[in-house]
Amino acid sequence: MKTAMMIAPHADDAAAFCGATLAKLSAQGWHVILVRVTDDQKDSIGYSVEETIKINTQEMHDAAKILGIQEIIELGFMTDSLADVPLGSLRERFVYLFRKHKPYAVFTFDPFGLYEGNQDHTRVALAVEEAFWVACFDKHYPEHFVEGFEPFSVCERWYFARQLPEINHYEDVTETMDKKIMALCAHREMMKNTINQTRLQLKTYGKRMAMLDEAMDGDMSQLLGMVMQNDGKAMAEKAGWEAGRFAEAFRKSRFGDMEELFEMMAEDL
Repeated sequence: MKTAMMIAPHADDAAAFCGATLAKLSAQGWHVILVRVTDDQKDSIGYSVEETIKINTQEMHDAAKILGIQEIIELGFMTDSLADVPLGSLRERFVYLFRKHKPYAVFTFDPFGLYEGNQDHTRVALAVEEAFWVACFDKHYPEHFVEGFEPFSVCERWYFARQLPEINHYEDVTETMDKKIMALCAHREMMKNTINQTRLQLKTYGKRMAMLDEAMDGDMSQLLGMVMQNDGKAMAEKAGWEAGRFAEAFRKSRFGDMEELFEMMAEDL
């Protein structure tokens, strides 16, 4: 059984950026692990910090069930504060997880993603990128080997972003797009926070959208479904597929971009 590990700064990142792909892999028999780096304690409207953590954690578990995620690992850093955390501390945590769980594929933010203003996203991306490299060497964090771990190299890296610097892989998620939307709707409190940010932008502009107001007070499925389906259709069109299909877009790297060499020269174990 292959393992896929999604390293998410926040609880809703998995559903929003690669939820349909994770659901597809789970349905194919993969063991899917979600690593939530922060506690999302600031992602709510009108709740205390303690209530916010409780609500967002429960909604994360609800969404994970929809996507078929079998395991959740919490790192517990304070949300919106990773810019203040030493990069080496984050890197060590990810190296440890790679060596312990041996994921065949890792999903995370692209360290070269464009127009990314969220420092939690950029710090996780940079730390994971470094962890890919140093997890292979026995001189880095040798204390891990006391637990019986070994140096380890991740095979596939699936990068996503608000805007990728390059797209080289479109994953057909036509059959699992509904699960992506359902999972995103399960993150109700975090989605309310996201929708409210848009409402505030519109207010500054002197505008409003009735659909946003309705989603804040009631059913979000129509709004989120429209947004996710439109994005999925747009990605499928870029891939050159026929109408009616959905895609999620990635910058995908196998064997650290040495796939062609390995295919020519390597032998099966």
